[in-house]
Amino acid sequence: MKSKIGIMAILGLFIIIVLASGCTDQKSNNTTQVNTSNTTNSTVKATDVTAKMTGPSEAKKGSTVALSCSVSNKGSQPVQNVKIHSQESSDNNLGTIAAGETKSFTINVYIPTDAEVQQDFGANATVSNPFYVGGFAVTFTDSNGAKHTINSNHVNIPLT
Repeated sequence: MKSKIGIMAILGLFIIIVLASGCTDQKSNNTTQVNTSNTTNSTVKATDVTAKMTGPSEAKKGSTVALSCSVSNKGSQPVQNVKIHSQESSDNNLGTIAAGETKSFTINVYIPTDAEVQQDFGANATVSNPFYVGGFAVTFTDSNGAKHTINSNHVNIPLT
């Protein structure tokens, strides 16, 4: 009996809060949505930098593949001292990227053969399929002087 009274008290309190808050039309007890503005506010972050890498849909062991890379500044302020860090290439300095600008570059990666991998790692070693490329890092300084680091996506390249 006590539990029924407790549940009814909670339910009653909930109904009072809903009615008092004005989120229902009390005559028909239908929920209504109120739109008090016909304008949309949108905010662009001052710092919004992204990094992306894409590769071929497939490749062969023993070949060199080109990876297309880009760094985009979707923010409202320029970013400076933009540098690329990757195992696959020497560090690249992209300089300043203006708001709304994208800078692109290519990284060439050699996919070794099983025989080449076995020379370094033993008779049972093989090249993984798909071939995994771990992406690249980007460091940059925002308009307030703060330093940032972001990472691109990785790429898996199926081997034929």
